[in-house]
Amino acid sequence: MSLTDAQRPANRRERYRTMADAATRPFAVGAVAVPLVLPVLGYLSGDVQIMFTVHLFLGAFWFGTAVLGAVVLGPVMGSLSEEANVEFAEGFVPKMNLLMEPVSLGVVGSGVGLAGLMGLWDSPTPSLWAAVALAAALLVLGFGPLHTFTAGMFDEIAANDTDHARLADLNKKYGMLSLVELVLMVAIVGTMSGLRWGF
Repeated sequence: MSLTDAQRPANRRERYRTMADAATRPFAVGAVAVPLVLPVLGYLSGDVQIMFTVHLFLGAFWFGTAVLGAVVLGPVMGSLSEEANVEFAEGFVPKMNLLMEPVSLGVVGSGVGLAGLMGLWDSPTPSLWAAVALAAALLVLGFGPLHTFTAGMFDEIAANDTDHARLADLNKKYGMLSLVELVLMVAIVGTMSGLRWGF
């Protein structure tokens, strides 16, 4: 479904239904299922190597997307004309909204499961607690203000009377918070090094 046939969503349920239609249903199902099912399968396998691979795969995807969004896509979208910005956002925003929240849950869940399989919860180190705190902060950021901004962007591009000033403002705020998210991710990678060396 093209967003040119949509209208401003009246509630959250309508927003997600419109997003799924705009992103295509197969993409929506895969975007939610794969990041959530992989950590469960990895944990049930009981194999540390499999769980580590799942965590590394999802974590690298999350980190790479955060870098791309903060350093490349945000500035590019901010420099586009109103029409080009809306056209780009029509394809980008629905897919990112549907994909990144399940990915973030998958990364954190697989990290907790991996720590369990490795026995790290038996004697948690400062690095482990720091990783937990940073992961919690990233989830709060992602499901809080970042979600609010991307949902607002979607509402505007789905509306017949798109408020271009609000769309640009939301995009700017999203870009700035993406930089905060990136800093937290770099910090959590630091805690992974600490865990590797027993700190």
